Amino acid sequence: MRKITWGLLAVAILYSGYWFVAARASEHGIKTWLEARVSEGWQSEYATLKTRGYPLTFETTLTDVALADPATGLAYRTPSISIKSRSFTPTRLHAELAQDLRLSTPFQHIDISNTAANGTLFVEVGTALTMHRATFNFDDLVAKSTLGWGFSLGNATAKAQRLKDDTLTHDIQVTLTNLAPSTAMMKRLNPNGILSDRFDTLSVDASVTFNKDWDITALEGPRPQPTHVLLRNMAATWGALDLRIAGDFEVDVQGVPTGKIALKATNWREMITLATAAGIIPKNFENMALRGGEMLAGMTGNANTIDAELTLSRGSISLGFLPLGPAPRIRIR
Repeated sequence: MRKITWGLLAVAILYSGYWFVAARASEHGIKTWLEARVSEGWQSEYATLKTRGYPLTFETTLTDVALADPATGLAYRTPSISIKSRSFTPTRLHAELAQDLRLSTPFQHIDISNTAANGTLFVEVGTALTMHRATFNFDDLVAKSTLGWGFSLGNATAKAQRLKDDTLTHDIQVTLTNLAPSTAMMKRLNPNGILSDRFDTLSVDASVTFNKDWDITALEGPRPQPTHVLLRNMAATWGALDLRIAGDFEVDVQGVPTGKIALKATNWREMITLATAAGIIPKNFENMALRGGEMLAGMTGNANTIDAELTLSRGSISLGFLPLGPAPRIRIR
């Protein structure tokens, strides 16, 4: 019995030593990474950095965090970030964000509040921390921009899974519920009161191929950029409006997409009005888009529904034979 007791005590001492050494190593790794960003010209600040969770968990918390990347102009500020892993599953990282944070670009500040914001990353063994699988969740999120736009949503979930046979390709699913534009945005998007005050559903199911792995270097820049997108389904329902999109397109180094997308739109006239109000369709194209939409809808036998194909080519987008204007650039800052 005495030997068993001494044996258990020795194991406890050895494990405790491992935990404290690993905890210090985790803190040192984060500090080293932040210091390296400063040497590259970043703003990289925090007030405190501590690890707790003995004996089974490593939970490292940073407070009063401010990061800014001069190459992209993106900045992030938050009261705290916590990164947690189990001592027996170190490649599973769980992050908890504070209820308030600020994202900034060269053009605006975006203040975000939420009741819960967290994510879980499953990474490959090694210092690169290459992402294998990820899930993110936000509850009761409210975003407000200094440019005057904003929105709220009940829940947002996103999942990404790297393919085994094509490690640069990720299956991605995103679902938003109770997405409501701010009052100011609704006045702009919905001047005639034809829409409800929130989206019923908004979901995306796609596979995206990137030009490099999503690993620790993605935080340092440049970001991985999409080179190919297989859009299995994008569905948006907003009151009487119903939009379904699916397609396949390439993306060049400038972010210009080339390919074709199948589109089915119910109550499409209101969608054109909405897209014009949002600036997606230039104002001088609105009447042409409406006339072309009527011709396309006539081909389906239902005046309220368009079932057609979007063509992305040479930086432009067209609906059937109808030009809609410049195609959106697909770039990750």
